[in-house]
Amino acid sequence: APIVSKNSPSLPLALYESATILSPHLYNGPRYHIYDSRSKDHQFFELEDWSEGSIYYDGQLFESVPMLYDIVKDKVVIKYIERSGLIQLQSERIKRFSYINHQFIRIEENKEAGIDLSTGFYDLLYDGKTQVLARRMKQRQEQIENNRVNVYFLPKTLFYIKKDGIYHPIHSKRAALNIFDDQKKALKKHLREQHINYRKAKEKALVQMATKYDQLLRP
Repeated sequence: APIVSKNSPSLPLALYESATILSPHLYNGPRYHIYDSRSKDHQFFELEDWSEGSIYYDGQLFESVPMLYDIVKDKVVIKYIERSGLIQLQSERIKRFSYINHQFIRIEENKEAGIDLSTGFYDLLYDGKTQVLARRMKQRQEQIENNRVNVYFLPKTLFYIKKDGIYHPIHSKRAALNIFDDQKKALKKHLREQHINYRKAKEKALVQMATKYDQLLRP
């Protein structure tokens, strides 16, 4: 088996198995068990099937790693290579991970430092002078139907804009525009010109607003 340095900047799929054998700390997390397997929905972000992504874990980048992202528990799940089974990675050791064209970063709550967000993974939708982030979640609910308990996972997304080092929760178009108050008129015009309806396309609208705002402030 090829030898991979622990300090390797990235690990392609062909070397993933041998590299993780040399990095046993990757498997220090608890076993993960698929729960509510008979439910009508699932607890994962977008896909219930394995999809390859990359994980920056303990200062090392692992690429082309088959994974699942449980957004009920906010856990990244990988396959246990040496034994049959699944492992949920230790979230505090993950700096970021990429998964199905989304870039997730870990943010830890620190009110003293002005970070008034719940600790967890956030989808980085736009990364410029300002940032647009989304917290992806699902809420598990039970309903009794025909004397049977059915489980549903209802998706919920919270949006945030980071401006001047402060994270602002976004609950409406007005809230977003107020953050960009000095360019409010220009941003309203931009959304009209792009034919973007905030209620129908919140993510697209917020990304466009932040992108345009950064462009307007660019010297």
